[in-house]
Amino acid sequence: METILLDEVARKLSINPGDAVISTAHRDFVQLGGHQGHFHIAGPGSLWKQQSKDGEVEAKVLKELNESSLHAYVPDYLGSKEHDGKKWIGMEDVMCHFSDGCGMDIKMGTRTFKESEVKNQKLREDLYEKMVKQDPSEPTEQENASRAITKLRYMTFRERESSSQTLGFRIEAMKLWGQETTKDFKTLKYRDQVKNALLKYFNPLSKSGVEGFYRELVNLNQLLEESTYFKEHEFIGTSLLFIYDHERVGIWLIDFGKTTDIRDLLEGGQITHEKPWELGNYEDGYFTGIRMLISIIEEIYSERADDDESVHQHTTIRVN
Repeated sequence: METILLDEVARKLSINPGDAVISTAHRDFVQLGGHQGHFHIAGPGSLWKQQSKDGEVEAKVLKELNESSLHAYVPDYLGSKEHDGKKWIGMEDVMCHFSDGCGMDIKMGTRTFKESEVKNQKLREDLYEKMVKQDPSEPTEQENASRAITKLRYMTFRERESSSQTLGFRIEAMKLWGQETTKDFKTLKYRDQVKNALLKYFNPLSKSGVEGFYRELVNLNQLLEESTYFKEHEFIGTSLLFIYDHERVGIWLIDFGKTTDIRDLLEGGQITHEKPWELGNYEDGYFTGIRMLISIIEEIYSERADDDESVHQHTTIRVN
């Protein structure tokens, strides 16, 4: 199956990080789920993204995905450079396909922390305090007595408090026309709560636009099922970026700084992305999330009344 973008925009890395000011509205959009200060204009249709402390992982994964069957669903990789002691990734600015777009960042998977982050069994008082602040009734008698918990205990608690564990994804942030970016979704846990939040994002959109997102997700799910690269990697902390304007809709996979090649870490070298996670099996629940998302959006589409003839019909950013 070949998937291509409807248009090609000239992209080049002609500006050093920090040499051009990114507009407030554009900055807020590309930083929907975080990364404040990590994006800079790189040139026409392109951005610099500062690499995380994980080194060159994201650049490597983005480059490899650009060469895989999933290439149409990731920003173009345009190169890397070091500037002022920091490492930067040059990538496509996917906003260049839209005019005054509305965006939504959805963090995928039932687990958003790497296995390597939680193997340390050290008891930490700071994580106990964080847990108590969120839910005073959560700690066990033993944890209250020691006033400390492991990072694994805290991270699994945190996932359970959102829809990550129950649905396989959580909404990180949303930006709609005429509104500030909203990020108060992390305590939404149940399907109906998440569906109501998604309705807020889709409400300004035509029914054809909702259908377009549904078709984009179904196509992406099929490509992921067929991808050997996807089976051989733990996709932790990645997001799906949804964008629409008055004409088109589109979805991109983003944020690969915690992606891990598991071929040498696991017998058989592949994961299903849907089996329950246990420490050591590297399962991330990605398919659990994308299939639940497809189900909810299909439901939203089926419940939506047909558009009036005067309503503009949206198209998808890709031709399948």
